[in-house]
Amino acid sequence: MNRSSKNWKNREDIPENNKTMKTIRKIGLLIVFTFLLLPLQFNGQHDDLKKLEALAEKAEVPDFLKMSEDGEWVSWLMKYESKSPMYILQNVHDKTQKFERKSIRTSFFMGSEKFAFLSGDRLELISLATQTIETKNHIKTIDQMKPQSLFLIHYDEHQNNRLEIYGKNGKQLQSIDQVVRFLKVDNELILWTKNDSKAQEIKVWKIEGSNKKLIASTSEEVLKVWKGTATEGGYTVFGKDKHEYTLKHYVDGLPIPRNLDLMRSKNYHYVNLDYSSDPDALFIKLIRKIPKEKKMIEFWYGVEKDLTHHIKDMQVEEKFLWYPKTGKVIPMDSIFHTEIAIGNSGDFLKIKKDHSFVDKKDDFFMPKRDSLFVWNSRSNEHRFFCVIDERLYVSPDRKWILTADNDGWNLLNTITLKTKKQLSDREASPYFKGTELITWVKGNKVWEQNILSGKLIHKVILNGDDVEIINSQHQKITEGLPREIISVPENKYIFRVSNGDLLKSYVEYDHRTIKTIVSETTDKIRNFTYTDNHSGFVWTEENYNEAPSIVFKQNGEKEHIVFTSNVHDKTAEKIRNIQLSYKGATKEILTATLFLPYDYDPGKKYPVVLNIYEKQQKGTSAFLLPTFKNGRGFNARLLLESGYMVLIPDITYGDSGSGLSALECIHNVLDELVKIEQVDAGRIALTGQSFGGYQTNFIATHSDRFATFISGASVSDIVHTPFSFNYDFGSPDYWRYEHGQMRMGGSFVENKQKYMDNNPLYFASEVKAPMLLWTGEKDSNVDREETRSLFVALRKYKKPVVALFYQDEGHSLLQKTTQKDLSVRMLEWLDYFLKDKRDVEWIDKQMKGATKHPSPFN
Repeated sequence: MNRSSKNWKNREDIPENNKTMKTIRKIGLLIVFTFLLLPLQFNGQHDDLKKLEALAEKAEVPDFLKMSEDGEWVSWLMKYESKSPMYILQNVHDKTQKFERKSIRTSFFMGSEKFAFLSGDRLELISLATQTIETKNHIKTIDQMKPQSLFLIHYDEHQNNRLEIYGKNGKQLQSIDQVVRFLKVDNELILWTKNDSKAQEIKVWKIEGSNKKLIASTSEEVLKVWKGTATEGGYTVFGKDKHEYTLKHYVDGLPIPRNLDLMRSKNYHYVNLDYSSDPDALFIKLIRKIPKEKKMIEFWYGVEKDLTHHIKDMQVEEKFLWYPKTGKVIPMDSIFHTEIAIGNSGDFLKIKKDHSFVDKKDDFFMPKRDSLFVWNSRSNEHRFFCVIDERLYVSPDRKWILTADNDGWNLLNTITLKTKKQLSDREASPYFKGTELITWVKGNKVWEQNILSGKLIHKVILNGDDVEIINSQHQKITEGLPREIISVPENKYIFRVSNGDLLKSYVEYDHRTIKTIVSETTDKIRNFTYTDNHSGFVWTEENYNEAPSIVFKQNGEKEHIVFTSNVHDKTAEKIRNIQLSYKGATKEILTATLFLPYDYDPGKKYPVVLNIYEKQQKGTSAFLLPTFKNGRGFNARLLLESGYMVLIPDITYGDSGSGLSALECIHNVLDELVKIEQVDAGRIALTGQSFGGYQTNFIATHSDRFATFISGASVSDIVHTPFSFNYDFGSPDYWRYEHGQMRMGGSFVENKQKYMDNNPLYFASEVKAPMLLWTGEKDSNVDREETRSLFVALRKYKKPVVALFYQDEGHSLLQKTTQKDLSVRMLEWLDYFLKDKRDVEWIDKQMKGATKHPSPFN
């Protein structure tokens, strides 16, 4: 202490040259500031880090394929590790006819004639026939209406906010100045204009070819427009008058629009209109915000079904029928939900809420047994229809409804409200076709049924286990459940045929013959796109050791490659894999994929990294892309390039619980893995994130067969967490444990021993290998205290453990710098414990003892 004081005093006695010292300080501050601006640097203890960084920087991912109507041109977005993405336009037959652009806001084909690139406020229109380019500046946005073959260019204020409307073959149909905004409303083009920024009046127009028709005039800001009632027609306009929202119905010949007074009573800020089966009424969904109040004390009541309002602002949704002509408003009864307008006589399907549950999420994973009613808006009568499971399908004309129960499928005629049994096989999936047919799919079989006669005709049997009609149309009615308006085209189907986890093929079926588009392959097919008339098809195909290629096929001709990505990547094609078979928790045969390093030497032994979740084999055909943009830190390619084998196993679940089931599956696959002579059985690591992290935690407390563990964003105490509050879902978490992913088969009270037997925290003292834990401090899905609790337990029992808490991250890491940080630290951790590479400072602090502090008793 005396020495320090003396030194400080001596410094004070030194005369200071103010100018020199100020200069030095400025330089020092500049150095510090420059350092802060530099990208995050890593203490590169991983030997191959520079090689991996170089490999990742060059990696390419083609995505978002589009194709011209004649199938002659294709465009895609090329994504990179750090560079800005590149938009590419290329002729499918001539690779020299190619355009590349960066910083594109939007792009699309204009039929077969032109392609549009919008970058900033600059538009390029490329003629596909001549490759000439027309440029337009001061563009606000561009859009198209495909059914009408319209192309829209909206200029900014430098060009009087002009909207130019072009028809087929590029012919200009209209040019309208002072356009505020335009909308596509049921295949109609609606726009509104304001002639002067200071003027009050806004005019709303309907565009018909080269004509326009005035449909509304208002002094309010226009937000959205819909068609009016079926009886009177007209249009409904959602607007904002200073600080209040309005909803008004405009009808030809009516000097003053009708106003929905309800809007002002609760200040609804969002409106959506849906089809109304009552021709005199509009079926309206209104949303208002209820801010969470700050109070000294807050009461939580056990009788509340929804606790979300206690933790955040609420968006309250309410539905009404509004009769603009009379002003009558009918609110939907709160004991029901999922109202669906059917027929044309004022009937609505309603599903009755089950109020026997304690919380809104209680039945989320439970088998649905919902009561379906038909309500008539004019008589206000509710008629019980039937009990349904989670499946309900509506025909596009809303004339037919299919619902499933234990005995099969029931068909409701929404006009007569009569029902009949349509099919006894409840496992079949239906698609409405036209007005009188249903296409049924089950497994690899497709058949067709006449709705009126009930006659069933087998159409085709395909070579596979499972069939999906990929050109079917879906419109969701209820989020998260298969309740939707669904249909298939009348002329041709495109089937994706699956055979096991990996084999896929694509075929076209015209109700007479089957034409193969993509032959059966283990390649992963993405971005499958086709022309409207099915004359051309394009897709990306890849495999674990084959970089993505863009493939084009013209009907009746052989496919050919338009573009191959990652041609620089010479090591990927050398990677090989091995399939392991083993028994699952229910004694079924499972598959695991073992990837071998590109420089695999059968005379060497290799450390192995297992990454677990649930069933993962479907993902093993994806190209092993080298990237540090990993939300969970794990990247198989980086590990393979670093000399590790990587094992991706499947896990299934039996009655013993998810932890013990995972332990059984993983021990079984280890038994097969160690039979491979080149596997170093003493150098195997287990990693997992989220549910995979929970399983890693549990296995770590029960297995002595791993050299180390890495667990991310994971649960450690399944006795506590079911009764904790999940801030993502706004509810207690027990619904995910009882019948959800945790598969406990009931509550803690019903299965106490099962919960305790599968609880990692109860066995923390049994961990026999070092653990790396990580999580985001802002994780609102799995509480970060779960990671901290396991860390504390391991620390108490003097187990080697390091925990990483990323301050501004959530359940998965989203920021590029933190993603790379975790990826590198995982590589360093694995090198340390599987390859004996030491002198990694942040790991040494644990393994060689943290900084010693003097004892307070000395």
